[in-house]
Amino acid sequence: MPVLQNFYLSHQWLRELKRRGVKTFVGVYFKVDSKTKVFAGKYNTEHRHIELGQAIKEIQTMEDPLGYEIIIDRKVEAKEVEKIKSLPQNIGWRYKPRANGQKPCSCDYCIKSTIKATRIREKYEIKKNKATYNELLMRLKSQDDILEIEDLLCHIRSKRRKGDPNELLFLLGKNSTSIDQELALTLKMFRHKNTKPILQFLLGKADNDTREFAADSFLKLYGKEAEQYLTTFNHQAVETVLKDWRDKK
Repeated sequence: MPVLQNFYLSHQWLRELKRRGVKTFVGVYFKVDSKTKVFAGKYNTEHRHIELGQAIKEIQTMEDPLGYEIIIDRKVEAKEVEKIKSLPQNIGWRYKPRANGQKPCSCDYCIKSTIKATRIREKYEIKKNKATYNELLMRLKSQDDILEIEDLLCHIRSKRRKGDPNELLFLLGKNSTSIDQELALTLKMFRHKNTKPILQFLLGKADNDTREFAADSFLKLYGKEAEQYLTTFNHQAVETVLKDWRDKK
């Protein structure tokens, strides 16, 4: 994040990063040219490849900049580092912006490598499992809030499903990148003949994360057949998933 007048916004990611088990983070401040190309956007939306200066201006004019991130896809040189300093360890948000007071998702994907993951799972798993698939589906169809939809999909993928995934096709009409990503993750729990064409559709999306999650679900469901199919894709996200898959074999 850039150094802004608002200290909280500049360091908003600290608590979320600490969820992975690192006890202490420090601030590393470096300076790069404002014309440097970066990937920028909110964590749950497709990132654009724009100049750093443009990304900073975007943050400064946004109504709600929480969850924004800037990614420099190169090594930061030692000569670019200006200072390193200690930071308060309780600043920022966890799980998602403005999540205070909301229960965290306890699915394996969301709490992977998270400290106290077992405690989180034990606390929320019982309540989650009380809702049947049909009840979750009905709530999905009546919901317009993107964060609530993401949470419901998280619950649906907590166990394998026998239902027809075509019942989730209406979610594609939400035109939300983050919902597409959640759907791609969720489909690996549906061993149904209609799962494959939906994953194939998601593999054609422009968002790299959606492609990556769809490819991962495809491989977990169809194994060798999926591996052969995915080799026809000339996308870095798909190639990364394939490499990871082959490395684990």
